[in-house]
Amino acid sequence: MTNDWSRQLATQAYAYGVPSVTARIKETPEDFLVTEIMEVVPSGEGEHTWLWVKKRRQNTEQVARALAKFADVKPRDIGFSGMKDFQAVTQQWFSVWKPKGAQPDWAAFEMPGVSLQKITKHSKKIKRGTHKANYFDIRLSNLDDKHGECTDRLALIQKNGVPNYFGAQRFGRQCDNMRQAEALLLEGKKINNRNLRSLVLSAARSWLFNQVVSKRVESGSWQRLYPGEPANLDGSNSVFNAVSDESQRVASMDIHPTAPLVGREDKSVMEACEELRQLENHWLGDYQAMISALKNLGLEYRRRALRSKVVDLTWDFEQMALRLRFSLPRGQFATSVIRELVTEPESDL
Repeated sequence: MTNDWSRQLATQAYAYGVPSVTARIKETPEDFLVTEIMEVVPSGEGEHTWLWVKKRRQNTEQVARALAKFADVKPRDIGFSGMKDFQAVTQQWFSVWKPKGAQPDWAAFEMPGVSLQKITKHSKKIKRGTHKANYFDIRLSNLDDKHGECTDRLALIQKNGVPNYFGAQRFGRQCDNMRQAEALLLEGKKINNRNLRSLVLSAARSWLFNQVVSKRVESGSWQRLYPGEPANLDGSNSVFNAVSDESQRVASMDIHPTAPLVGREDKSVMEACEELRQLENHWLGDYQAMISALKNLGLEYRRRALRSKVVDLTWDFEQMALRLRFSLPRGQFATSVIRELVTEPESDL
C-alpha cells in the first residue's frame, strides 16, 4: 500500500480507455446543476417543516447548521437525504422539527448563496439516503474534441453505463480522508468527532470498493457476472445470488455485477461464488490490515453495484462546450460519468 493516495486514485481503470478529449469541469457553479429526486411527496401536514432549498457554493451540512440556528433547534432536528456538490448549484429538501414554541419566519432566513424555494409540512423527518436519484444538468466548457471522440463515447455510456466508482470528493481534498483512515485503522489514532470518524470509515470502504471495480474493468469482467455472483437489481439495494444464466438481464442493464463494501462478512453471501471471492481477496491483498480493522469495528458487509446505469442521458454540443443531462440513483457520482468522457487540461490540474 502507498501513502500517495492521490496518485493511486488516478490509476483507476477506464472502461473505454483514457479520453483524449479535454474540457474544463465546473468552471462556474452554474456549469454543474443538481436536482434531488425524492420518492416521498410532502403531504402539507405534520410536525416537520420541509424546505426546498437552492444553494450555490454551499456545503449541505453548513446549510443544515444554519437552518438549525435560525429555527433555534438542535442540529439533530434537521433532516436531509444526501450531501450535494459544493462547486455547483443544487436543489434539495431539508426538514426541520420544531413541534412547540414560536415557529420561524422563514421569509427572514438569509445565507449567502442560499434561497428557500418552497415551504411545506410533512409528518416525518427526512432521513439520510432516502432520496431516489439526482438529476444532473452539466456543461463541460473549453471542449477540445479534435477527432469527434465524445459522440462515440456517449453512445457507449448510453448503452453500457460506466464503472460505479466513488468519486474523488469521497476521499477529501488531496485524499486527506484516506490519510486519516490510515491513521485511524492502521496506527490506532483516535477521531473523537463522530461525524468525521464516520466520514473517514466511509472513505476507507469506498476506496476498497473502487480497487475491486478497477480490477473488474481492467480484466474485462465488469459487464458480466461470475457464476453465483451476488447481483444487484438496478435502481435498488436488492442483491441476489445469480445461480442461473442472467446474461441477458446484465446486457439490458436490469441487473449489475457487484463489489464489496468491506465489513464483518456474512460468509453465506459469497459461498456460491468461490472464484470471485478468491479474486477479490487477491486484488485487495495489500489492504488486509485495513480490512481486518474495518471488520473488527463490526461494520456491516454489503455488496454494491459496480456499474452505473446512466438514465435518460441526452447531450448537446454548444460552441466549444458539451451539455449533458442525465439521472443517477442516489449514492452514484456524476464525476464518474464525466471521467469516461473528458480529462481536464494539464494547466487546470
